[in-house]
Amino acid sequence: MTLPNDDVINYLDSRFILFHRNIENDKHVGMSQGYKPTQSAVGTTNGAGPRNVQFLILACDETVLHALPGFWHAEDLIPELQLAFEINRLYLDQSKDAAQKDKMFAMLHKSHMRRHGAAAERRGHWQGFDRRAEMSRVQLEERDTFRKTVSGELELKSVPEVIHDRMLQRRFKKLDEFDLENFVDYGRAYYDNNRGETGKDFRKAKKANRKREDQMQKERADAAIEAARAAAKKKIADRKAKRKARRGTR
Repeated sequence: MTLPNDDVINYLDSRFILFHRNIENDKHVGMSQGYKPTQSAVGTTNGAGPRNVQFLILACDETVLHALPGFWHAEDLIPELQLAFEINRLYLDQSKDAAQKDKMFAMLHKSHMRRHGAAAERRGHWQGFDRRAEMSRVQLEERDTFRKTVSGELELKSVPEVIHDRMLQRRFKKLDEFDLENFVDYGRAYYDNNRGETGKDFRKAKKANRKREDQMQKERADAAIEAARAAAKKKIADRKAKRKARRGTR
């Protein structure tokens, strides 16, 4: 999640109850190799390796207040935790109805990005291989990792922006309703920062990734078949319309 930092540790200890679980059997898991006890962890960019680890901040009833996939620098992680704390206050506020809470939920995220987004983005630029993966995928399917510019061109959002935009679509979701598969789906599934040494191998994760890749290929193939069928039907319909139009002018 992040490298050891006293400020992060103290903030977590003072406001949160921590627990963890192994995600190796989960369908959203990545296929990277783990670190051995003899290896030293190294920092990377905010949001990198989203399928490797996820930090979910929950309310007491397991409502997801915020979610942070991948690695985060301490100076950016603390503001995100503070945001989650504010969202928890909003969630527990009985003086506001659902519509008011939804509006304020969006305002909190947008205000956070105005105040902290630029710094988080500087430390959260896309890894080259993740950028290339997104540029390839957007040629095949619609991706929420891009925005359209005024000129109509596609522009890749920053990683923190993608994460906050996705949270805006998942307001106060219960943990069992929170679709982690789609939430962490950006970049490529493989992310390994081991330097010159092979880390721990996760066989179950590899199997899950092969299954996910096979499913994605099947979905793309099915979509291509449906598109071809639709194009063929349209072509036939256009021909019939032209013949009918010609008969009508005689």
